Amino acid sequence: MPEEAATLCFPDNTQIAVVRAKDIFDQERLLQPLVERCSVAAFGMGRKTRYDRTVRDALQIQAEGGAFSVLHFDPAAAGILEQIRRELAPHIPDALTAELYNLNVYGRGGHFVPHKDTPRGSDMLGTLVLCLPSQFSNGAFVVKHHGVFQTYDWGKAIREQDEPTRIHWAAFFGDVDHQIERVWGGLRLTLTYLIRRGGTETGRSAGPGRGRETLNTLVRQKLRALLDDRRFLAKGGTLAFPCSHLYHQDARFQRKQRPISRQTISSLKGRDHVVAAAAMAERLEVNLCPYMIETCADETWQLDHFPTSRQRAALDDQMGPWDLQEALPIRASSGDAGDFDVIWVDPPPHFNGQPTMYPGANEGRAQAVDRDLPALSHLHACE
Repeated sequence: MPEEAATLCFPDNTQIAVVRAKDIFDQERLLQPLVERCSVAAFGMGRKTRYDRTVRDALQIQAEGGAFSVLHFDPAAAGILEQIRRELAPHIPDALTAELYNLNVYGRGGHFVPHKDTPRGSDMLGTLVLCLPSQFSNGAFVVKHHGVFQTYDWGKAIREQDEPTRIHWAAFFGDVDHQIERVWGGLRLTLTYLIRRGGTETGRSAGPGRGRETLNTLVRQKLRALLDDRRFLAKGGTLAFPCSHLYHQDARFQRKQRPISRQTISSLKGRDHVVAAAAMAERLEVNLCPYMIETCADETWQLDHFPTSRQRAALDDQMGPWDLQEALPIRASSGDAGDFDVIWVDPPPHFNGQPTMYPGANEGRAQAVDRDLPALSHLHACE
C-alpha cells in the first residue's frame, strides 16, 4: 500500500493525485480535470482498431511517448512483479518488467464486453491491471479461463477499505478472457501495464513455489504410473494434451517446430509448462503442434508451425479448403481428431466424440467414457 496517493504526472507539469472522495458524486467532480484530458477508448478486432460503445464504453490516455507517468507507486518496488513471477512463471529465473501502457476511465454506464488482450511482442507474458482508489459502484472485473471465473469487486473494496490510498490489482496471461461490468456511478480508474520477460536477475532460485512444486510432482508421478502400465500403448504412440494457453504471437513458433528443449520450455505457460516438464523428466520427447479448426464444417488441419503474419494476411473471411491449404503450412487434414495418429488425454477444443486411449476402444460399446482406461484414470482429473 503506498503511503502517499498515486499521482498522475503530465508533460505540462500538471499532477493529479487519485484520492478517494467521500462519495461517487464528489469523486466525479474531483477528477473532472483528468476526464477532460482523456479520449474515447478503442479496442482491437483482428488487425483493425474499432470504436463501438456497445462493445467498449470508456475513456483512456495512452502512456506511449511519455504522455503521462505515475508518481508514488511502482509495481516492482511494491513487490507485485515478484509475486506475479512466482504465481504465473516460477520457471523463469529473471525478474519480470512492467511497461506502463495506458490509463482507463470508466464513468457512468462504462463497460467492456469479454475479450482477450492484443499481443504486443513475443516477450509479453501478460497484463497487470491496477485499480486506483477512486470511488465507483458496480463495474466488477471478471476473469474467465477454461470455465473458471474470478470476480474482483474493487468498487466495494475501495468503499470499505480503511486505508484511502490502497491500490488493488490483478495479473493474468494475455490470452485470458476478461470483462468489465457496467459502472453505475463514480469513476473507475485503472492503470494497465504490459508484463514482459527479461528483467534483471531476481537473485532467487527459479524453482517453483510449494504449491506448484506439489503439482509438478503429482503430474510426474501420474505420468510414471501410466508409463509403467503394460496395457497402455503396448506398441507405442503419441499422447496429446490440448494447451491451456495461446502461443501464436511468439515468433519462435512461426517456423517448423523442433522438439521442446530445456532452453525453449520456458516459453510455455501454466499447466502447459507443468505437463511438458513432467514428460521431459520421464525422457519423453515433447513437441508443440498447432491445429486449426473450422467449426462450421468440422474440418481440422494439423500445421507444421503457427502461421506467420504474412500467411495470416493472406487469409480471407471466406476461403475454399484448397485455397486455405495453399496459404498455410498444412501438415495433415482430417474431419476427425483420431485421424492424426495421436491419443488425446483431454478432448481438444471443438473436437467431437469422447476421449479414448486405444484405437477402436469404443467399437461395439456405448460412446460414454470408459473410466477404467489407464490414461483417464491416471491423468484426466490431474488438475
